[in-house]
Amino acid sequence: MRLLDTTVLVDFLRRKENARRFVQGLEEQGARGATTEVNAFELLAGAYSRGRPVAARLAAVEKLLGRVDVLPLNRPGAARAAETFSRLRGEGKDIGILDALIAGIALASGYDTIVTRDESFRGVAGLRTQSY
Repeated sequence: MRLLDTTVLVDFLRRKENARRFVQGLEEQGARGATTEVNAFELLAGAYSRGRPVAARLAAVEKLLGRVDVLPLNRPGAARAAETFSRLRGEGKDIGILDALIAGIALASGYDTIVTRDESFRGVAGLRTQSY
């Protein structure tokens, strides 16, 4: 199963053709995309300017989040994230906290692939990356 990372969602919002085709292809196959609450946070953060919502951006983000399943951060996801973060850090590889949380939620929820342009997920055991 594939999880949509923030990069593909932002590119979709920016009307980039490759992201649009990918998301619409999922919908044409009868599949709903999925993302995490962490990705939702990242999208929503981009809908604000100096602490104030930008109405058009916020509406576009909310509309997009309504088209996908948004997976919560729960204890199993947090545990997988902590394990991933610690292991990679011990190997001298840096993964940001937010990306570790996304990876943990994905793994704990049965996802094995993250659709992204981001290189930081490479090296996460049990998780493949897919470009779009």
